[in-house]
Amino acid sequence: MKKLILAAFLLSSAAPFAYSTSVATHYYFKDDSRHIPASDVPRAVKQSFRNRYPDATNVRWEVEREDGRRTYEAEFTFNGRRLKAEFLPDGTFIGQSRA
Repeated sequence: MKKLILAAFLLSSAAPFAYSTSVATHYYFKDDSRHIPASDVPRAVKQSFRNRYPDATNVRWEVEREDGRRTYEAEFTFNGRRLKAEFLPDGTFIGQSRA
């Protein structure tokens, strides 16, 4: 019985380590979001972003779940200020804030 309990404990404590090796290495997670390359951002989102912020520089993208829906957030520099803008996958602008 002790061996059975020990085996169950060892298996349950090893599970988090087994999962951590399967996470993609080019993404890193922050809260419920993850940074993604611009190539993974939908075309409609990038077009909406370019129309709204044509001179933006240093753009970094995140994808996140908010209220059960996927959103894309750009953090960037525009007119000397660091900003964040959020979009739905179809390119709909949600809002802007200071970064």
